Amino acid sequence: MNKYEDDEILHVKAGGLEYIQFKVLNKYNVKNCITLKHGGVSTGEYNSLNFRTVGNDKIENVLKNVEIIKKAIGFNEICKGKQDHTDNVIILDENNKDEYKFEKLNTTLVDGYIIKDKGIAPLVTVADCNPIIIYDVKNNIVANIHAGWKGVINKIYINAINIMKEKYNSKVEDLIVCIGPSIRKCCFTSKEESFKEKFTNVFKYQDKYLTYEDDKETFHIDLIEILKTELKNIGIKEENIHVANICTRCECDNFFSYRKATQSGKKDYATMACIVELN
Repeated sequence: MNKYEDDEILHVKAGGLEYIQFKVLNKYNVKNCITLKHGGVSTGEYNSLNFRTVGNDKIENVLKNVEIIKKAIGFNEICKGKQDHTDNVIILDENNKDEYKFEKLNTTLVDGYIIKDKGIAPLVTVADCNPIIIYDVKNNIVANIHAGWKGVINKIYINAINIMKEKYNSKVEDLIVCIGPSIRKCCFTSKEESFKEKFTNVFKYQDKYLTYEDDKETFHIDLIEILKTELKNIGIKEENIHVANICTRCECDNFFSYRKATQSGKKDYATMACIVELN
């Protein structure tokens, strides 16, 4: 068994390439992966499987990395807009997929995608942020969401679910939610009261997600607890919420971490990819 494999996820190694998959999505034959940082062609601080197109990595290297994961898993058309921690979610289908082809570097601000057509593989990039996959088992519809702390506060995941309900008659009891590796409460810390208030102004159950260190100044925020609580509050079954037990900051040898990069004084950072496609 590879390092990160457990009841929730597979940890796949194929040559130098590594990625994880959610077992529950594999059960429903949904192509899915969240990449680790190994197995690509990028160099330096982007070493090696970097998918970030707005940093200083060479675009040709990023495009080669896309082809590596595309070939390894058998994705068809990989698509992406520009992420900016928004709550913007779009339906990606045969009508608009061409304009969102990864290689076109589309600058439309999008942080979430919903697909019902086969052969379309939306990609979101993460480096401490939460990659969230939402799958409707009855209607065979899937959403791929990028949710950093701003996305958590803005509830982009609820926005996606509401669109699935309105457009495709999805029922919350039929939804499976998979949350990939991200920064966890052990490493998501601050001393800024104004930052804490961004959460406590929205999520009033701070006793569940907010803890203090002995100095009474440094606090930890548990984004996973917030996500799980918000999802359960709208009717998602607890047994249908699947979480990869990986902190990207703790495991920065294998996962890209924005916090690790900034704490190390780096001027730029790399990102992993979360990709889904319906069969």
